[in-house]
This record gives sequence, structure tokens and C-alpha cells, in this order.
Amino acid sequence: MTANTSPVMTFRKGGSAAQEAEKESNASGGRRDKSPDYFSLKEDQASTVIRLLTDHDDWIYVEQHSFVPTKAAPKGVEKWPKAMTSVCRKDPAFDGHYGDCYICDSKAKNSFGKVASSRIRVWALAVERELVRGDGSDALGGPSKNGVVIGVRDKIDEVDELNAEGKPTGNKVNYPRLLVINQPMKGFFANLKALHGLYGTVSDRDFAVTRDGTGTDTNYKIVPIDPIPDLKPGTPAWELYTRTVSERQVVLEAIVAEKASDEYYARFFDPSKEVDKDGNVTDTGAAAATATGAVAVGGMMNLQSPVSDAGLSPDMRDKIRNLGAPTGG
Repeated sequence: MTANTSPVMTFRKGGSAAQEAEKESNASGGRRDKSPDYFSLKEDQASTVIRLLTDHDDWIYVEQHSFVPTKAAPKGVEKWPKAMTSVCRKDPAFDGHYGDCYICDSKAKNSFGKVASSRIRVWALAVERELVRGDGSDALGGPSKNGVVIGVRDKIDEVDELNAEGKPTGNKVNYPRLLVINQPMKGFFANLKALHGLYGTVSDRDFAVTRDGTGTDTNYKIVPIDPIPDLKPGTPAWELYTRTVSERQVVLEAIVAEKASDEYYARFFDPSKEVDKDGNVTDTGAAAATATGAVAVGGMMNLQSPVSDAGLSPDMRDKIRNLGAPTGG
């Protein structure tokens, strides 16, 4: 059996290109370990403050399936998502390496009963921050600043420090809270793109982000906050963010690629595959028939046509693991 060779993954980047791609898509139909959280404002009018680490020209955009119902939870697993997003395995970044996309090939429907067609979505890294208001004390501006916003600071994550073997040392390490942002251009990144047109960058200041609406009728109000002169790419203060991304081994390209991997699709979507305790993808065989909701006709079952089982090769997995961490500047 001939091993698969690794493709050269070149994710498409840039806010202007992402906006154009979204329009076309819509028209056509030892490590210190704690994975970053995803940006999420769950309630109408909920808000937060972010500092973008990924500037406009480095935003990654891909074809992505959203709100795709997951298959049944593995035995013994109580908490299991009802629906997930995934990167389409037919995205140009993979250069035809995958021979299938289960969601495309099976014409899977999303949570709203419509075919889960892929649409352009954009990815970026950010730090979550918070406004600081004076409390009347001298340390926070004195009585005249009581209740007034006097600055912005990072929210902090406390994570376990791991040794070279990946085992906890017993120490805790504090880092700025990293966020992975995965949103469409319309309603989110298009707002930031417009601000990039004004400032020439979206990494030199904080932005207050407020959710406006619910469900699919959601937009985000994004308001720029006055810049802090000594906190922008290239300054000594920015090195804290660069070091955080490096030490926590957060690689945006790898996060995106994982959402298209054999393991991810087998775990959450494709009923003809399963993931064993060692993370290996195996075929489920005939068990897939009932999982796909196949309809019995006269004792026989109407089954989906088989799809190619072109998977990630070991060297492809190594490529994803070893992608270099992005740097500031």
C-alpha cells in the first residue's frame, strides 16, 4: 500500500480576499497546556473587549460547514455536542489531498433542516481584555475617576505547567487569555475590515464587541477604543503576547486544519468511521447502516454510496503538529 504524501497547505489569507470569497460563495449557493477558548457571546447585548493578534492581511479564510448535527455520542460519554462546525475537506488549502468530504458527499442537513453547504468563514487569534474603571482610590485615578473607564487590561488564564514529558509540574502559569475567533465576514469581520481601512491595522488598539441579535439574525457592533501607544506590534509590551502564543504552542493554521482531519470527521460526523482510544480512525462496517438513518425497503436497506477513504498520512499529521508558531510584529 502506497503511503499518502503530505500536501503543501496554503491557507488563503487576507480580509479583502475573504470578503470577495464570501460574496462569491453566497452567490453560488513541554508545553503549558490549556487550549484557547473560542470567541463566543451567547446572549443578545453581551459584550467583551478584544485585542486582535492576527492582523487583516493574515486572517485565514476557508470553506466551512456550520451547525451540522453530530452522530450519536460514544458509549459512556454524557456531554456531547448536538451540532458542530467543520472545515470542508474540499477547501483549496488541502489541494485535493482528501478524496472526500462526508458532509458534502452525503448532502447532510444542518440544524435548520437545510443542506449544510459550505460558506466562507474567517479565523483569527485575539486576546480577551476588560475595561478598568476607577474605584475612587489613588491607585485608580482618585475620587474624580470613580466609575470612569481609566484603562484596559488583559483577562488572565491560569494553566498547568507541564514538563518535557508532558506531565504537570505542580506549578501554575498565568497567561493573557487567548481567543480563537471564527466568524463570517458579514456581520463581524467586515466591520473590522472597514476599521482597517481607516487605521491601516486592526492590531494597534482594542475593540469593544457587542452581540446584537439572536440565532442566525446576529450581528456584532465593534467599537474602537483609543489606542495605547506602547501596546502594539513591535513594542516590548507586545512581546508578552508573542511569547504566550509560542509557549502555549497555539498555531492558528493547525487549529483550522484539525477541523478537517480524519479524526475530527470520524468522531463527530461520519457514521462509517470511529475513533479508538488511541486516536486511530477505523471503519465501523455494517454498523454504519443504521447510524445513517438508512431506510429498509423489502428487507434490504437503501444506503449512501461509499466514499473514498483518503485519510491524513502520518507525515501530514506531523506537518500540522510542527507548524511554526506565528510571531508578533
